[in-house]
Amino acid sequence: MTTDVAIEQKPDTGSMMTLVPLFTLGRREARRMLLSPVYGLVMLVIVASMGLGSAVRGLRLPSATTAYEFLLFVSLLYAGLLTYMAAHLVATSSRRTHADRQLAASALSTRTRGGALCLGVVLGPGLVAALAVAVMAWLGADLATPVDGAPLSIAELVQIVLMVVGGGIFGVMVATWLRFPGSMLIGLVSLVFATLFLGDPDGGGVDQAVPWFAPYSTAPSWLDASWAAMGSQSWHAAYLAGLCALGVCAVMLRRREGRGRWLAISSLVVLATGVVGWAQL
Repeated sequence: MTTDVAIEQKPDTGSMMTLVPLFTLGRREARRMLLSPVYGLVMLVIVASMGLGSAVRGLRLPSATTAYEFLLFVSLLYAGLLTYMAAHLVATSSRRTHADRQLAASALSTRTRGGALCLGVVLGPGLVAALAVAVMAWLGADLATPVDGAPLSIAELVQIVLMVVGGGIFGVMVATWLRFPGSMLIGLVSLVFATLFLGDPDGGGVDQAVPWFAPYSTAPSWLDASWAAMGSQSWHAAYLAGLCALGVCAVMLRRREGRGRWLAISSLVVLATGVVGWAQL
């Protein structure tokens, strides 16, 4: 009997008793994601390069505008991808360290562990992103961004948090379904190329409305594209939340036991996400 089969045979009652280990393990996974070297190494390079520039300018403290632009730049360009890699590394750590057999002997099913990983994305990178967004909202209250003279709206800031959470859940989903070395690179390349294709309606040959269905922020002040001003930012935020929920459903569907129930839940989430996606246009 293989490890996977042994895990699949564990009962999944779905009772309130499973919530205790779920949240306990979720907090643990959140801490592991935040302590991932992916964040530390990349942020060290970014901060060091900006710090060197500050030293050249006389070690002046950054202005409120500079701090706002830094948070915006890092959040939109790096945070989602870094969270994807951090979540994938945490989700695959047991396979890479050959600890699957030990986990198979525990009382937790693969579905509970998958749910804890998704919860860890929310409790870890998601909360940090929410804190960064709150700081941006505070800084942006009296600032003007250099693009169009207005800071991001609340709906656009919420999209940043959902991008980070979505990136992490996508990493868990890839690690759950593609159980072989190199899966992180496959998911990363797919995510980047899909984003580039959907974000370039003219060069990619797609309709102007298609980029609104991509998993990123559609803030006009950031994208500076004509199509970015055609839809609803609030509905797009709801659409990104639907994509996050679909990622969780995909993780839950990995286990055969109780799959019919999760297929029904997934169908409802797909329907709701499709309706919200259409409403954003």
